[in-house]
Amino acid sequence: MKKILLRSTISFLFLGLLFFLMREDIPEIIHALKHVNQGLFATAALIFLLTAFVLAKRLQLIFSAEDARLGFRDASNLTFVGYFFNNFLPTSVGGDIVKAMCAARITGESMKSATCVLMDRIFGLFTFVLIPSFSLLFFLKKMGNPAIPLIVYSLLGSSAVFFVLLFHRGSARRFRFVEMLLNRAKIGQTLRRLYDGLHNFKNHKRVVAKALGLSLVAQGISIFVVYLMATALGGHVPLLYFYLLIPMVHLISMLPSLNGLGIREGAYIYFLKPYIGKEIAAAIGILWLGFLLMVSVIGGVIYLLRHDYHIRFKTSTAAT
Repeated sequence: MKKILLRSTISFLFLGLLFFLMREDIPEIIHALKHVNQGLFATAALIFLLTAFVLAKRLQLIFSAEDARLGFRDASNLTFVGYFFNNFLPTSVGGDIVKAMCAARITGESMKSATCVLMDRIFGLFTFVLIPSFSLLFFLKKMGNPAIPLIVYSLLGSSAVFFVLLFHRGSARRFRFVEMLLNRAKIGQTLRRLYDGLHNFKNHKRVVAKALGLSLVAQGISIFVVYLMATALGGHVPLLYFYLLIPMVHLISMLPSLNGLGIREGAYIYFLKPYIGKEIAAAIGILWLGFLLMVSVIGGVIYLLRHDYHIRFKTSTAAT
């Protein structure tokens, strides 16, 4: 509970700071929202819904590699339920915990479900790094913010190291001392089983390739949605800029908070302000929050109707 309160405090502090810094721009932000192109906005909302089903297909594919049966309908339901619980659990990936627990009730395989949901998240995070790494190649000479190349290629290097450790046991054995420390905390055996499950995907190269392809499609669609919102608000920037900047916004929103609230909106303003102005950048943050609430409501309804998904959280468990 203390950790949730801490993350809530972080979110509200960021929101308060944003409100203070943008207080003189609030009339312009409201004006932009009032004059949004409703046709483009509705199109963006429908396309945003499509990403959930692409992500559901990716989740189903990953489960199939572990011989854990998960139908597309259940995968879709779990995707929306994950969106719902992201609003209450720490960071914008907190819903994965509930997603894994609900999946275990369907498959009867707790560890396999946790492994598959975690691998699903890994693919999503890697796509956030891969897309801007490619897009940046077109902007290196005219990139005004030197922090962007540093962030992007540092993340790419870190991702490469991560996958080497994940799929090459010889390299991972050099860090056996970490496992010894985890054994002292009595979680080493569980994490070892989780590592073994993730490492097993090395034997499913076709699934990995397809899942990565679906990740690129899903994230490509979601970035295009942001571009549509910017256009609907009157911002005109080449599409490729969004494929460079938006993945970093999504990554930053995963920092400790309530579903990225406050942090995400600040990142939109920081990265997009030089190209479309802070008023439109702030308006995009508000509209994106609205889209997240839309899919969250769908997930909440699904969770309410699916009694087999219902999970009782102990206070100590909710705080972790």
